[in-house]
Amino acid sequence: MKEFLGQVERNCISGGLLLLPILVFFVLLEKVWKFFQNYGEKFAHFLRLDHVLGKYATDIAGGVILILLLYLSGFVMRLAILRRFTDWIDDKLMIFLPGYEKNKKEAEAKLKGRTPKPSTDLPILLKNGDYWQPAHLVEEDQNGNAVVFVPAAPAKDHGQILIVKTSDFKILPETTLGNLDNSIKSFGKGILSFK
Repeated sequence: MKEFLGQVERNCISGGLLLLPILVFFVLLEKVWKFFQNYGEKFAHFLRLDHVLGKYATDIAGGVILILLLYLSGFVMRLAILRRFTDWIDDKLMIFLPGYEKNKKEAEAKLKGRTPKPSTDLPILLKNGDYWQPAHLVEEDQNGNAVVFVPAAPAKDHGQILIVKTSDFKILPETTLGNLDNSIKSFGKGILSFK
């Protein structure tokens, strides 16, 4: 019974972690769309489109304004100062919105027309002297050797590649690579609860 309740708890937590970014995305999308509908209504009334298209004029005008804004933003993004500003906003969103980075990368890959290759790395703790260090298991061979990537906090994409013995690390089977990377970005917060 205790094992069953533990499984139910894990499933509920995993489900919450899956649904939370989706829910946040749709809430933000709804707020953005209402914002553009508001200005679309004023624009449609100004051009008298509401007399021709009726209740759909608001949606059409809001959509046109949104598309024009996206198009013009593409030109503005070529300016270096705005690119740094949007990178700063992305960094803040990655901290406060779980799953933002993953969803952003998936969206960028779809926009570029390519699907990212799924990572086969596994989250591990690497024995380093008297302490354990979070790392990625890249691959193992049959001779007991393994290739390990040790990220340098807070950058999860920069670090060292090491060849170690399989006895020098332990795999974290209940931890996802995304959770490990998020913990590394926040200087190790949450690693003690990883299993």
